[in-house]
Amino acid sequence: MNKKNIKKLVIPLLLLIILLVPFGFSYVSFQSKHVDNQGAEEFVRKLQAAMDGRTAFKLSELTPVAWDHVYIFHPYTTKSEMERIIGTSWTTSRSYVGYLLDNTFLGAYPLDDDSLNKLVFMDDGKVVLDVTLNRSMADFTAFKEIRGDKELLLTSGEDGANVVVSKP
Repeated sequence: MNKKNIKKLVIPLLLLIILLVPFGFSYVSFQSKHVDNQGAEEFVRKLQAAMDGRTAFKLSELTPVAWDHVYIFHPYTTKSEMERIIGTSWTTSRSYVGYLLDNTFLGAYPLDDDSLNKLVFMDDGKVVLDVTLNRSMADFTAFKEIRGDKELLLTSGEDGANVVVSKP
């Protein structure tokens, strides 16, 4: 092979490596931050049943995962603010492409509506469940966080919404 042919092969190869290295690091970051979120649908189903029953309930009875702390995020809380409060970053994206999109302006405001609140369940400092709920089903905005297994009640808000409060 002459020098021209070698240059034609080396330059594209170097460009490919330069492009792949950042994606490789980013993919490793995705893998380390990924939360399976298994049990989110089951939690929502059980929470809906508790709301329909209008009886006192404990979140631990509704969640299929072990947890010791729940953070509740109100409408319009940014993803970066959530990560700052919790002290860790996480993703529930099922794909790497979804993770990349979440890290752009498209994923910066996951609670971009008055009707949404998010419950993030933690166990030993690690996110184990992330659920975004419509406040018409259960409005947790009376809380910022719940530690331990507090008993909760459902009341009706001014607009007839299902508002969750602590049992006295």
